[in-house]
Amino acid sequence: MICGSCGKRMKIGKFRVSVHGTGSLKGYTYPTVGWYDGDRLVLESDKTETMGFYCMDCNVMMGVFFGGEQVSFPDEINQDLDDRIDVLPKKLCPECCTELDIDYPRCPECGFIF
Repeated sequence: MICGSCGKRMKIGKFRVSVHGTGSLKGYTYPTVGWYDGDRLVLESDKTETMGFYCMDCNVMMGVFFGGEQVSFPDEINQDLDDRIDVLPKKLCPECCTELDIDYPRCPECGFIF
């Protein structure tokens, strides 16, 4: 891995995430690593140890976390989705008058083939 700050080669090793609780709350803490776009949490991982890189020249430390869980979207692709856009037009079965989606090739009630 090449350091993004100075362009020199980074050392590979282990990257550990530690969480320390205080007093009686120690049992309620758990490690989590999150990636934020502004104030919005986009991706988080519960991994506590992973592959890490360290640049000895500029003291940059980086961890690579595989298997994160996406919980949101970055701002440039975040959209307010309208769930009603996926509603298909309907058609009536000529045999039993059942209303069904237009893409059904056969009526689920009487078996009529369109």
